[in-house]
Amino acid sequence: PIENVRRIDNGMKPAIGIRNDFRIVEGAVTGRIIQRTRPHVAQLQRPIDTVRYLVHFDDQRLVICQFKNGHRIVGAGAADFTGLGRQSYRIRGRMGDISLFLLQILNGLFGEPGVTAYANHDWADFKIDADGRFEVTLSATKQPGNWIKLDDTVGYQFIIIRRALTNWHGDKGELEIERISELPDNYYDADEFDEAAMAARINRASQFLRYVTNDFNINLYEWYLSNGSRQKNTLTLLPGTKTSEVGSPSANYAMAIFELAEDEALIISMDKVPDGAYWSIQIGDVWSRSLNYSTRHSSLNNAEVTADASGGFHAVISHQDPGVGNWLDTCGRLEGTIVFRNYRATCAPVPSSRKVKFSELNTQLPKDMKRITPAERQARIEYRHRGQLMMYGE
Repeated sequence: PIENVRRIDNGMKPAIGIRNDFRIVEGAVTGRIIQRTRPHVAQLQRPIDTVRYLVHFDDQRLVICQFKNGHRIVGAGAADFTGLGRQSYRIRGRMGDISLFLLQILNGLFGEPGVTAYANHDWADFKIDADGRFEVTLSATKQPGNWIKLDDTVGYQFIIIRRALTNWHGDKGELEIERISELPDNYYDADEFDEAAMAARINRASQFLRYVTNDFNINLYEWYLSNGSRQKNTLTLLPGTKTSEVGSPSANYAMAIFELAEDEALIISMDKVPDGAYWSIQIGDVWSRSLNYSTRHSSLNNAEVTADASGGFHAVISHQDPGVGNWLDTCGRLEGTIVFRNYRATCAPVPSSRKVKFSELNTQLPKDMKRITPAERQARIEYRHRGQLMMYGE
C-alpha cells in the first residue's frame, strides 16, 4: 500500500504511477517489434531520445520493447536518449548525429532473482566507417570485426540500448537488429501456444511489475532522499555502478528531491561545464517519471546549456519563468526529482544548489547569465516541440 499522503496531496495520484507500470509490463508479456520488416529483423529508425530500446533475446526469439516518450517513462528517462543467448544477431546502422551509443547486457529481466548487468559496450570502442556506418555481431562464439559476446549458459538475456541525440532536429541515424542464425520452421507457432512458455512470461511480467512499482515508482524517491542524508534540494553523487542494474556504468549521476513553494526557486550551478560525451539535467515527478519536455522546458543537455563567461553554468528550477535561458520548468509540481547525467567523463562533478526566493533571482544569478524574453521562450518551446514531432509524431 502507498501511505505517502504528501505525494497524493501534491496532485500525484497513485493511479498515475500504476498506469505507467501497466504500460511497461505490457512489453514484459508480449514484447513489441518496431517497424518489423521480416520475421527476424527489427528496424529502429527513431533515436532513443528519452526512449530506451529494451531488447530481449531468448533462446530462439528477438523481442524489442520500446519505452516511448520520456514523460511517460519511470526512472526519469533522459530527454535526449533515442529508450541473448544461443542465437546470433547482427546490429547494423549509421551514427548520424548520435553523440553517445551504449549497449548494456543483463542476464535476465529486471525483478527476477539473481539478475545482474554483466557487460557494457560503447560504440566509441568499435570500428565505424567514415560515413558513420557500422556493423556489430552478437553471439556466444567469437566473430571477426566488431563483436559482442553473449552468454549461452542462460535462457535469455536483456539488452538496454542508449543513444543520445542532443540536437532533436539533427540526423537521427539508423539502427537495425537482425537474427542471423536459423530457427525451426514451426518455432513461432509452437512458442505462442506453449502453455509453460506463456506461464513463464506471465510470471516474469508479474515480477517485473513488482520491480517497477517498488524500485522505481516508490523506492527511487526514498533512495534519492536517503542518499542526500534526507536533505531535499541537494544533489549527491550516485556512480552508475551504484544506482541499480538499470544504471549505466559509463555514467555518473547526481540525484535529488526538489521541494519548492510557489514563490521559491532552486539555483543549480557548476564551476566548470562537464566534459562528458553527453550530459544533461532533468526534472521529474515524485514517481520518478520524466516531466513533459516536448512542450515544457523541463530538461537541458550539453548542447542546450548556455555556459557562463567563467566556463561554468547556472540553471534555475522554478514554477514561474525566470527569464533565463537555462530554466527547468516544474510543470506545476511542488515536489519532484532532479537527475543529472554525465556520460564518458574524465571526472564526476556534482552540481551545487541553493534555494532562494523567486523575487531575489536577479540579485543571486551572475550578471552575465543569458536572459531571454517571453517571445524567445515561446520560440524555444516551439522548436523543442517540432523536434519531438520529427522523431515521434503526435
